[in-house]
Amino acid sequence: MSLIEEAREAWRYRELLKNLVDRELQVRYKNSVLGVVWSLANPIVRAAILWAVFSLIVPLKIDNYSAYVLAAFFPWTFFLTGVLDAGDSVSRQMSLVRKVYFPRELLPLATTIANLRHFFLSLGVLAIYLIVQYNYNWWIKGHHELPPSEIFLLPLLIVMETLLIGGIAFFLSAMNVFFEDVKFLTAVVLDLLFYGVPIIYFIEQVQFTDRLGALGPLVYHIFLLNPMTIVLVGYRTFLLGPSTGPLGPDSHTIIPVNVGFGTANGIPWVYFFLAFAVSVAAFAGGYAFFNSRKWRFVEQM
Repeated sequence: MSLIEEAREAWRYRELLKNLVDRELQVRYKNSVLGVVWSLANPIVRAAILWAVFSLIVPLKIDNYSAYVLAAFFPWTFFLTGVLDAGDSVSRQMSLVRKVYFPRELLPLATTIANLRHFFLSLGVLAIYLIVQYNYNWWIKGHHELPPSEIFLLPLLIVMETLLIGGIAFFLSAMNVFFEDVKFLTAVVLDLLFYGVPIIYFIEQVQFTDRLGALGPLVYHIFLLNPMTIVLVGYRTFLLGPSTGPLGPDSHTIIPVNVGFGTANGIPWVYFFLAFAVSVAAFAGGYAFFNSRKWRFVEQM
């Protein structure tokens, strides 16, 4: 059966996919009094902690720095939970896989979509935070700011990240059936990757720092080849627009930060489209990899 035929077969089971997503959410909050409210409480608490740390304890001379951190942190959390939950999405459902026929790819898809729902709740929290921040700047500081026009590209960015997560989910969920070490290795890699993407710092700090010497431009472009770097920079650009700030907390060198795509000293749009192409390729490649092995799952477990 070709990949297109496999996709058509999965589409015929879309009602089951919806049920699997609902079940994923119900199991996650089983025996919980507040249930799905925890999905909202978690980003609110994280937002409050990050605001306190970067506004009160370690204040930096970058306007709305806490907002820039949150605009990258919530998408990173979507990526992190989506990838980690996908690792054993098939393994933990083997009793169902053995008993009932259905397209196995619905299992990692259900996990990805369930985490996408959580991410939408996080975006709601972020939207409220940004509205308060914009109004604060207007009323207290006298700065009348509006969201950048690129905010209309936000759905495209959400699609890109979801495709990337889905592709990785297909690959990891299939591999974990045969090698259970995969989910543990994934957790280690993601812990390291947190520092390899611009969440608590800006990509411009990599571009303008003198500490890398002649390797600076090369390292900067290597960073941009990571699709998650483009995704996180994209959320910051589409939601907040440009700002300026010091190269580091003790530096007096002022640099443009988060200047966006296609602007002066900004990230060329080619990297954005390259990241989108990589995300589509990751989804298609992961789907093909998963389907080439899905009928061997029962024999393995």
